[in-house]
Amino acid sequence: MNSTKNKIIKISLSLIFFSTSLFAQLSGTINYKFIVVDPVTNTTNITNSILYITDNKSLQIGIEKNISPQNLDDNTIIEIVKGRPIFIFKNFKMKTLLLSDYVGLKTRLIEDTLLNFKWVITKEKKKILNFNCTKARVDFRGRQYEAWFTNDIPIQNGPWKFCGLPGLIIKINDEKRIFTYELTGIDLKTKIDKNILTVPLSYLKDTPITHKEYTLLLNKKILAYQKMARVIQTGKEGTYPSPTVILPTKQEKF
Repeated sequence: MNSTKNKIIKISLSLIFFSTSLFAQLSGTINYKFIVVDPVTNTTNITNSILYITDNKSLQIGIEKNISPQNLDDNTIIEIVKGRPIFIFKNFKMKTLLLSDYVGLKTRLIEDTLLNFKWVITKEKKKILNFNCTKARVDFRGRQYEAWFTNDIPIQNGPWKFCGLPGLIIKINDEKRIFTYELTGIDLKTKIDKNILTVPLSYLKDTPITHKEYTLLLNKKILAYQKMARVIQTGKEGTYPSPTVILPTKQEKF
């Protein structure tokens, strides 16, 4: 089973014990699978993302279902970045975090706090994908998470906003397993076009809103949707309720 997984994942990494001082010199790509089990509809949705790292920066972008992470090249990524993708940009040198997310049907540029996690590292260990991993826990904005990170790869980064552990996050999920991120591939030998490691061009003219402002806008939109769902429409064929609005579960509880 493990050998099959290893063939599928195709992790192209020489397990050299990099010192943390080499973090800025590391360059490559890290792929994650994001699994969401919606507690309301009881459906499972799986998406993929790719995390580009170089020069104390990282950019994570979502990948469309019809695109395989193994078939991505710089030109494909540049085309994706030209649009308005969902992304997360971390600048560890400047200690900034910028990301995009939906408010209704539109995406907004949001600024948030980097290294916003108070990790508790446990003594529990196990092997995941041939990496020696250690378990850590954290409470973050309404959810409790458990993460497995590896000191084999001393990159203090991971999927989504997660970062700050002394090694790369291989897997992380909340206690109810609604949200799970799993490593699916890593290549630290690839040279990355530094022009990719920035906020996507389509967002450069946007004025970022704070996380608090985003929360207020999102709650306002949710209330509007809830009100619409209760509207009774009267037509020629009688009275009928408007369609039910089902909003996706958010990782952060607002």
